[in-house]
Amino acid sequence: MSIVFDEAYYQALMKENGYDPVAFGKINFGLGSLVQEDLQRRWLCHHNADEFARRFAAGEESIVTSGFGMSGVPHAGTISQILRSIALQKAGVPVQLVMGDLDAYNGKGTDLGYALELADKFQQFITNLGFKTDDGSILRGQINAGDVAITAQLIAKYMDEGMFAAAEEDLHSFYAEKGKVDDTPGMSFPRRMSLNLMVADFIDLYRNSGIPNVLVMLGIDEHQYVRFAQETVRRMQEDGQLDGYSLGGLYSSLIKGFFDFPKMSKSFPNSGITADLPAEEIQRRIKEGEGESTRPEDNVVYQLMASASTLSPQELAVNYDACLQGGPAWQKSKAAYTDMLVNICSKWPGGD
Repeated sequence: MSIVFDEAYYQALMKENGYDPVAFGKINFGLGSLVQEDLQRRWLCHHNADEFARRFAAGEESIVTSGFGMSGVPHAGTISQILRSIALQKAGVPVQLVMGDLDAYNGKGTDLGYALELADKFQQFITNLGFKTDDGSILRGQINAGDVAITAQLIAKYMDEGMFAAAEEDLHSFYAEKGKVDDTPGMSFPRRMSLNLMVADFIDLYRNSGIPNVLVMLGIDEHQYVRFAQETVRRMQEDGQLDGYSLGGLYSSLIKGFFDFPKMSKSFPNSGITADLPAEEIQRRIKEGEGESTRPEDNVVYQLMASASTLSPQELAVNYDACLQGGPAWQKSKAAYTDMLVNICSKWPGGD
């Protein structure tokens, strides 16, 4: 049975793992020049993001880190994470974005040459959208980051079977059923290697760059990876390492997929919109493919507006009301957003 990423799922997840809901006004901090309302619009929940914001405001060297799997052309959910990263940069917060070339090779069996080609195109796309690599921000792949590979070796002894068992992505069984990842019970050895390297991407920011305040930004379906990393850090600190290092998590909600997929994913081309889709196909899916919903938060097109866009909170509020009303106002909002998304996708360098 597929997981339904609805409000009940989010509330149960937050209760079970101690996350603070931020989507409905319960966040009580800003970050850089982003105010509370901006954070509420872009993210669902967090763990220790308020501590990250406090230390950042106090002047500690800080960075937000995220990354992308190299298994296909970026979909709307990936684009939304890129735009969130750029929003953080514009708010004065340094960001690291990692192209998961080795993650795709190990975790999803992607051809290495294809993964590296995608990594180059991703970096071009991210730069075309406005991401900057100055003021402490980082844009890189994994394959040439030798220091991070050493960090992965140094932290591995602090990981064990129980940690890997608890770190299974919520969507793993769904992906396995579709043949997109291996279906080995538990976490296979290649996927463990991928997770070890992911955690090293976080910890190396302190080990080799001396940045003590790190915030991981991911989709909520990947929250257990941050829990895994935090447990690794806890064990290392008990062993006298990483003194003063803090690792938090900031999670975005999932964009509902077209055609009844639980989320948009580049592993399933029919589930959403990818950056290489022709403009007319983007227009068709937004016009015809939103399905039924009872409120804007459950409407795939509104979810896209709230995440994969450059709309201000004020503009989004207008679109929220239009979605509630339906009719001509909503069609007008959808048409304007379609033009925006087509322009965003046009920044993709082209090819497969």
